[in-house]
Amino acid sequence: MKINRARGSISTILILSGFLSLITGVILYFMKYGMWLCFTRKFLNDTHVISGLIMCLAMIIHLVLNRRIYLMEMQAFLSKRK
Repeated sequence: MKINRARGSISTILILSGFLSLITGVILYFMKYGMWLCFTRKFLNDTHVISGLIMCLAMIIHLVLNRRIYLMEMQAFLSKRK
């Protein structure tokens, strides 16, 4: 059960950091200068970078936790059976 809790936690971190990175990226794309609500461009940029780094780290952990599933999928993909 501990591995399932770890997988669930990592998946949740991936979803939240990906969503945060998406939102800040869209805001930064359309905001050329100044502030958005009460957030400065520097704060949004820092948040975007940190959420991206968290997402990369979580992705590596996710790949390690699910390596058996990926190996089975790649074997099925590369097999010559039809």
